[in-house]
Amino acid sequence: AHPGMTGILFDMPDVIEGAKLQIASSGVRDRCQLVSGNFFESVPAGVEAYILKHIIHDWDDDRVIAILKQCNQAMVDNGKVLVVEQVIPSGNDPFIGKLMDVNMLVMCPGGKERTAEEFRTLFAAAGFNVTKIVPIRGIVSVIEGIKATAI
Repeated sequence: AHPGMTGILFDMPDVIEGAKLQIASSGVRDRCQLVSGNFFESVPAGVEAYILKHIIHDWDDDRVIAILKQCNQAMVDNGKVLVVEQVIPSGNDPFIGKLMDVNMLVMCPGGKERTAEEFRTLFAAAGFNVTKIVPIRGIVSVIEGIKATAI
């Protein structure tokens, strides 16, 4: 759909190794750079957007802020961070996504599903403003943030 678009797949070394065949067989190897690393230490610099899909819910608030700060420091001035996660409603009303919150508690100590307000708080602590939250399918949304200084 966007033949001129390029990207970087950034993940742990074993994931990158496993992705090589998939990237090559999908015909996008010439447009996708594979980079291994640890997002708590650094992320690829100078990019326009970071997409974090099902990453944030794995971590406690302090670690989430650390990840987002790495993105903020490395991105271009008018860059964006796009977080793809469930956004659960506040309060105690029943919601299917809250079941995943219990799973995260068991699978990833400190991890959890978050409300829109919790995302706004985390983004602000990392130097971002949430510009929009867009439901995309089912109970998953894209939370878009830009650098607070870009407003």
